[in-house]
Amino acid sequence: MNSAPFFLVGSGRSGSTLLRAILATHSRLCIPPESWYLLPLLEQLKTDRPLSSGEVDRAGQIMTSHYRWPDMNLDACTFRRNIAELNKPFLRDVVEFVYRKHLERENKLRWGDKTPGYIKIIPQLANMFSDSQFIHLLRDGRDVTRSFQALRWHGPWLHDNARDWIEAMKYNTRWKCSPLATRIFQLRYEDLVLDTEKTVRNVCSFLGEQFEPQMLSWQEIVGRLVPPREAHIHGKLTHRPNPADVHRWKREMTAHKIFVCEAFMGRHLERFGYERRFKNILWEPMFRLTRWYCHAVLPIVSLNAKVFRFFRNGLSRQPKHNGPFGVRGQP
Repeated sequence: MNSAPFFLVGSGRSGSTLLRAILATHSRLCIPPESWYLLPLLEQLKTDRPLSSGEVDRAGQIMTSHYRWPDMNLDACTFRRNIAELNKPFLRDVVEFVYRKHLERENKLRWGDKTPGYIKIIPQLANMFSDSQFIHLLRDGRDVTRSFQALRWHGPWLHDNARDWIEAMKYNTRWKCSPLATRIFQLRYEDLVLDTEKTVRNVCSFLGEQFEPQMLSWQEIVGRLVPPREAHIHGKLTHRPNPADVHRWKREMTAHKIFVCEAFMGRHLERFGYERRFKNILWEPMFRLTRWYCHAVLPIVSLNAKVFRFFRNGLSRQPKHNGPFGVRGQP
């Protein structure tokens, strides 16, 4: 049986939480909450040699001070004491200590990580975990952008909410053209929704795991998988996938919004097999103008709006000016 760690990566709002719930239902697989602290760890610490005691302490500090650490449900002081007792640990040993604790807790044999942003550091992860595998979740960028904007995660402007998806697609394109390509499974959200069992079987085959029927009953464990502060954005996980969630942009986005999305992500949509609405090459000049407007003009509009609100709110808070005897307009 394969025991290699695996990582679910990609853009946010692409179905990685759904896939995590499905895989975590497997009798062998454990996937703790999103970690995110590997990004600063890999920026500040080496992976190719044992860490000094000071570096081990630094790693523990980075991990336990991260806002995601409470989701791990591990005592920070105990964790830092435990890793300080490791004998000449590599960064891999420190990081893996958390996952192994979760394995013990769930009595499972293989761990995975679901942190979409780790698509940026696949080469570093592949180097640190030499046997690791990766699953990239792809979803139509217009649906991702619509979802981000509905949550207002990246502000009100549509092009800002498209940035996360575009960045993930750029990294994915880079890794697909590298020796790492064979270690990355490309999984479409649309396939996961429309043909769940077949898609899950394909994922299991890639991971070298046997498909288990209970994987299609993930709804039973959603309550303990999703942190309470995130429950409101994952409400649909308690139900079976709805085909209506595929290509929602066709029903819920105006032609103007679709045009803006495609002005920024059109070539990436085509590269990954998503059909564009505005695909005629004659639209390209308008696409360029749209990108210029969003980058050059909208920031000024936003600044002016903020200044206006500042002065409006300031004036509304000014106390009323009464006469010297306390009655407005009377001497």
